[in-house]
Amino acid sequence: MAEVKTGIPGKLQDDEFLKRLWDDNPVAATGMGSVKTAPALADATFRDWFAVEVTKPLPADPVAAEIWLTALYDGLRDRLKVLCGRTPRLKLNRVLCAIYPDHFTTVADPGKLLFLHKEMGGAANDHPVRAHKAIRNRIDTVLGPVNDTDPIDVMRRICLPWMVYERISDDGIGDAPNAPAEHAPALTPLPATLRRKGLTSMKGGFQTLLGYLPELSEGVSKEEFSEIIRQSNPELAPSSLITCINVVSREFDLCKRDGDTYRLSARGINLLETQDPDELADHLLTKILGVDHVVKALDIAPQGKTSLVTMLQKVHPGWTSEFAPTSLLGWLTSLGVIGVNDKKQVALTERGKRWAELVTWEPESLPAPTEPIVEGKTEISDTTQLPTFPELWNHLSALVAGKLVLDKSLAAQLHAGLWFHPIRHFAILTGISGSGKTQLALNYALALCNVNKFDHDRVRVIPVQPGWYDPSPLLGYVNPIQDSSYRSAPFLDLLLRAAADPEQPYVAILDEMNLSHPEQYLAPVLSAMETSGWLDLHQLSEDTTPIPRRVRYPSNLAIIGTLNMDETTHGLSDKVLDRAYTLEFWNIKVQDFPGWASTPLAPALKEKTQTLLTALGDALAPVRLHFGWRTINDVLSYLTFHVALAPSETTALDDVVYAKVLPKLRGETSAKFQKALQETYKVLAENGLTRCCNKVSSLQEDLVATGSARFWR
Repeated sequence: MAEVKTGIPGKLQDDEFLKRLWDDNPVAATGMGSVKTAPALADATFRDWFAVEVTKPLPADPVAAEIWLTALYDGLRDRLKVLCGRTPRLKLNRVLCAIYPDHFTTVADPGKLLFLHKEMGGAANDHPVRAHKAIRNRIDTVLGPVNDTDPIDVMRRICLPWMVYERISDDGIGDAPNAPAEHAPALTPLPATLRRKGLTSMKGGFQTLLGYLPELSEGVSKEEFSEIIRQSNPELAPSSLITCINVVSREFDLCKRDGDTYRLSARGINLLETQDPDELADHLLTKILGVDHVVKALDIAPQGKTSLVTMLQKVHPGWTSEFAPTSLLGWLTSLGVIGVNDKKQVALTERGKRWAELVTWEPESLPAPTEPIVEGKTEISDTTQLPTFPELWNHLSALVAGKLVLDKSLAAQLHAGLWFHPIRHFAILTGISGSGKTQLALNYALALCNVNKFDHDRVRVIPVQPGWYDPSPLLGYVNPIQDSSYRSAPFLDLLLRAAADPEQPYVAILDEMNLSHPEQYLAPVLSAMETSGWLDLHQLSEDTTPIPRRVRYPSNLAIIGTLNMDETTHGLSDKVLDRAYTLEFWNIKVQDFPGWASTPLAPALKEKTQTLLTALGDALAPVRLHFGWRTINDVLSYLTFHVALAPSETTALDDVVYAKVLPKLRGETSAKFQKALQETYKVLAENGLTRCCNKVSSLQEDLVATGSARFWR
């Protein structure tokens, strides 16, 4: 920055200074930029215009300064595109940052810049100058004005937005440090074992991808994205829609999923603006298996399609048919990287030759399989030391004494359901929320392992999160950003300990397991547990990570899943249900709740509350809207706290039942639901709960008027 400041205006006609400013600019470390600016720097008219413009003083008014910088930015962009054939957008932003450090950031890639700007509340179509300034203003508001007398403070403020971008753009998997091809000639390729295996064919190719970008600009839901794809290809089978979404998001890195919404990634933003396939070059060359092989081979000499297919089959020994190689060649043709010459051979286009210049490494191939996949046996010698059920029951009863009332037959079902199969130890506990499913699973696991600590290394509770679309949350994943390291996961750690200790039982509890689709994130586990088959984890060299490449599914590992069935969860597929032993928790007896004995409520209020909750449970049970022990405990705790404030006991009961019991009421017109509402109203009226009666009465009116009723409306 000091060098640039002292060089203006005196060195603006100096060749070395201009080359340093435009081509060797170290402001951003994301690549030097591959668009050659030499034609512009050699043009006397451009140099004179540039020298005049950057020596003009900036207006003091912030708005006027932004307008002036926008005009300068656009003038540079237009002139450079004419003189250089393409716009060196990364270099353009870096040069302006070096000259005007108070107005720009080191996020020089326009796509990344606008991605960050949108995440910080900016508009998707804002000019880059406005985006730079808005980001700086947002940070200055938080941190205070920058100390202009301290060069280090100024530099930190300029660089901080890049750190913010890295934090918010991280999808949990990591990214190789590459910028788009126009931006980075020195690319860093992923090892072959870490790359995506080819490109899935898509009708319309590159033009179809471009057609999706405007719709994704403002964000779309999964359903909306599927409909956009369906409109572009009405003949597409419904099962192929998710495949197409993965092509756009994962194979081409054009969008990212944020909760339930798909939005353009930085690459997608760039491609939407430029419509230039070169925006995809760095990603395809470094992260898609086979692309660099094709480009490198054709850079030597054109070849026939058959020889290219044969070469690609050697790159990936698993490509035993021509389908995957042909699809990859089809995409490169659609992107204008390769074409057929007058000798009917496949050759590089001008774009392809530019891509070939970026391949500065020797492309890697996948190794041939060193050993066959062993499917395992359905009968194994099980050496796991399980306690007898009487021993298990005694320990379990001691663990839950005063906290939980267990049905001995239910515990016996869980124990037998888990261990009757020699390998597949998988049970699912379902029922109403707050009925003690997780507590039973956890205390059973502790009793089984003969331990009392919740943090014991043979028992692990794993809360399932929405958005688990693949096995990586359970089995870990290769982390490309750390150069071939493997990031483990709690479930994998437990599984590896179980495999190394086959005589002891281990238990994984997947809490709320249907917040995501189990058949997706559990897929390899479900397959392996069926036959004690292998779980393939990675193909890294053994000296890079302590995680083994593959592990046989251990027969001493039990998995217990808990789930609730409501509008926030997913149903279970037959693939999951066929492998699991299912127990239901629906029959809740209010009087069996262990907290009745210890509650400090006055006897009369305690009896009234127990009678009320029992009657409400009986009224709602036929439509499975009754409540579990968590709700009972909350009601008692509320009354204990609230009564100390000396209100009416009836008012307190009215309020807590309204807050803890009634919100679950929902249903469609049916004789059962109508009767449940009638019985509920009767119980509430008999106990003088006026507020609750009014709410249930309004639900009954909704049911008559609209055919459905729900507490939340």
